[in-house]
Amino acid sequence: MTAPQYVPPPPTYPPAYTPAPVHHQPHPVTEQAPPKHRWNVRPVWNLTAVGAALAPIYEGYSLATGTGTLLTDMVNTGHPSGAWTIDIAVLAATAYINHTRDGWVSRVLLFAAILGSALTLPWLNVVLRLMTGATT
Repeated sequence: MTAPQYVPPPPTYPPAYTPAPVHHQPHPVTEQAPPKHRWNVRPVWNLTAVGAALAPIYEGYSLATGTGTLLTDMVNTGHPSGAWTIDIAVLAATAYINHTRDGWVSRVLLFAAILGSALTLPWLNVVLRLMTGATT
């Protein structure tokens, strides 16, 4: 065998590139997006949406009375649990559409669904009978 050969250590050269120190600059403060829930910010928009939901569009029926008529018809034909299930689904869908889209039409649909189901509640018949003595 041959004698072991020793390899000298590599020379210590200075690095060819020294990176400059990094200074982190804070991001400029930007204006935040307005919140999605603007119920109190746009009172005129909300009032006109309620007016549009209650406006008689088709032969004296509005969007809200159309929703209420459908709900009343389903309750009176013998499907009250199904009617209220569909009503809750419609309320959830219109609330989701209003939350994801920022538009006046989605607000009108939401108010039509809310007013249509609120005006169909059974306790309103009791109030009507107490106030006028008439039955529906």
